Amino acid sequence: MYDVVIIGAGVVGLAVARAIGEASQKSVLIIEKEESFGRGISSRNSEVIHSGIYYTPGSLKAEYCSRGRDLLYDYCDAHNIWTNRCGKIVVGREHQSDDLEAMFHNAQENNVPEIKIIDKKEIQKLEPQVIGDVGLFVGCTGIISAHDLMASFYKKSQDCDHDYLFKSRIIGAETTNDGYELSIGNPNGEIEKVSTQWVINAAGLGSDLAAEMLTADYPSLRFSKGCYYKLSSKWRGAFDHLVYPLPDKEHGSLGIHLSFDETQMPKLGPSAHWVDDHHENYDVEESLLDQFFEEGARYIDGLKKEDLSPDFAGIRPKIWMDENPMPDFYISHEADKGFPGWVNLIGIESPGLTSAIAIGNDVARWVNEG
Repeated sequence: MYDVVIIGAGVVGLAVARAIGEASQKSVLIIEKEESFGRGISSRNSEVIHSGIYYTPGSLKAEYCSRGRDLLYDYCDAHNIWTNRCGKIVVGREHQSDDLEAMFHNAQENNVPEIKIIDKKEIQKLEPQVIGDVGLFVGCTGIISAHDLMASFYKKSQDCDHDYLFKSRIIGAETTNDGYELSIGNPNGEIEKVSTQWVINAAGLGSDLAAEMLTADYPSLRFSKGCYYKLSSKWRGAFDHLVYPLPDKEHGSLGIHLSFDETQMPKLGPSAHWVDDHHENYDVEESLLDQFFEEGARYIDGLKKEDLSPDFAGIRPKIWMDENPMPDFYISHEADKGFPGWVNLIGIESPGLTSAIAIGNDVARWVNEG
């Protein structure tokens, strides 16, 4: 019998484990389908610390991004985890100035600090290789080593004597007098039973399926696959800021943007393509080269097609609503639905990495207040 079972050892599941471990002595089991932690969507993204400029004021994404951003910077400072508070520029053409102005006002409503509208001259001063007539400068955006962050959470969780089951999947769940009995498929093909008072569903791409083991009355996910292309080594160190176009509202993405890592190697991505049937495929389609070149050349001066080569791909678990391709997180303790002790974290896509500590702290509080 465990006090808490966490489904998923991505950044959010690990953040929950860390927060529970720091606040209590509860017994915790973390179940992960991959062979180690952080192998899924948590390690297949731009590693951006988001500011909160995009999200609807009052939404969970806006709240958790703003709170999580500051917690994340503080945590990384305290634990020697690499970050670069480089800032970013959202660039547009003259005819997009109204859209940028609307984004600026949305950011103000979300109390995002260090923001200002800049003109072509200021863009050129900040980024000589970037093309744009008007831009939104966001100083509090940054980048992080997602792996180092997750490794820190994992170590803290292990220090609290939490147990981990890798290469294992939840295949069933039933309510009991004391909580829940979970059926787990282990690496040997056997089925194990585990009892627990609390279940934290942080299963990422499979979070809707885990929730449906109790009832179908939860949001379903649609996968949005995104590919990345890297720039050639001649572009290393060419940019000091992240550079974004205006969001791609049709696909619910922030558009093919420019980011870089700790080595200053830049990359473009992600693209956005709907994937049906919960199909996980991380191949990078070479046929996307023309699209990446066309979109990158809109704001990168001197970019050539031969500068681009396939890098990696990720998948976002998006809560699917026909009328809203940019939906909110679903974060809920399901006591009101008759499932006390079951917490669903569904559709935790971007800004999930930025929000992880804030989400983890809230879930730990629910568990500890019990």
